[in-house]
Order: sequence, then structure tokens, then C-alpha cells
Amino acid sequence: MRSNNITLKDIASLLNISISTVSKALNDSSDISEATKNKVLEIADSLNYKPNFYASALRNNRSLILGVLLPDLTDSFFLESLNGITEESLKNDYKVMVYQSCNDFKKEVAYAKLLSESNIIDGLIFSSTKKVIFSKKENHITSFINKGVPVTYINKQNRVSVNDTIKERGYEIGQDCVKELLSKINHVNISA
Repeated sequence: MRSNNITLKDIASLLNISISTVSKALNDSSDISEATKNKVLEIADSLNYKPNFYASALRNNRSLILGVLLPDLTDSFFLESLNGITEESLKNDYKVMVYQSCNDFKKEVAYAKLLSESNIIDGLIFSSTKKVIFSKKENHITSFINKGVPVTYINKQNRVSVNDTIKERGYEIGQDCVKELLSKINHVNISA
């Protein structure tokens, strides 16, 4: 067996136990004896078992992926914001899927549509190339809201004061956007 394709079923077969027992042992359930847990963990470790990310996402109804749609990563504010977004996401076991519109509204709409239709992200951090984004004509972001996907808007002009340096504030603002978005995501999941 190849180590990157090891499944719960494989471990269960090797130990002649049920798949649910393997799952419970790997999740440290109190329903399983310490001896069984140790056997499962030993086999899983020797086979270099890694949980299937997609199976876990389906089971938990979360992808653990945040979408990020920014206009221009050559702009130091957005680059530093992305650094803050990435670091804060990682601290919270999330990954980021980043799209850059290159200040092109058509690309922004296309990427937003791609992310919305793919149903792969748990939330979106977004900055538009236009100043007014919630018009009736331009509903590429409201499609996320209508689906119950939380959105956090990052706005360079409103969030950076004259006395702050863009580099310092961009990183911090990126972190704050993730915290705000995760709060919204957790609220949606609790309400569901």
C-alpha cells in the first residue's frame, strides 16, 4: 500500500476491527479502550496515515478554506494584508485561496463567480476595484451573502489612518479580517 492512500478501511482491515472503531480511536473517543487506541495509533503511524482533507470537510460541512479576492498585490497595503490574512488563517487551521483581479472589474466578477459557484470556501475576504459594489447591477458579492457565505470587506481607504504606515496596518488589518470572518463563520454554523 502507498502511504498517501491509506484509509480508515485499510487500518480496520489490518486490525480486523470496524471502520468506526478506527475513527473513534483516532479521535481519542472515550468509547474505545486504551489498548485499542494504542494499536490503531501504532498502525496509523507506521503506515504514515493522514486524514483525508476532503472527507473531513464533507463530514464537518466546512472546507477550512477562505477565499481572498484582492485588486492589486503589487500595492503594499494589499500585499501586507494578504500576509496578515495568511498567517492568521494558518493559526486557525484555515488555508487561503487567493485571486487577484489586477484592478480589472471583469476579472473581479469572474473570480467571484468562480468562487461562489464552486462552493469550496467557508467565507470571503474581499476588496473591490470599484468604490460602490452593492448595486443591483453588480451582484457578484451578494451571491455569497444569499448563499449564507460570510463576507468581510477590506477597504484600504477607510482602514488606514494618516499616521499609520501602510505596511504595519495592512498586516494587522489582514489579521483582523480573518478574525471577523471566522466569527461570522462560527455564528453561521452555530445557527444552522
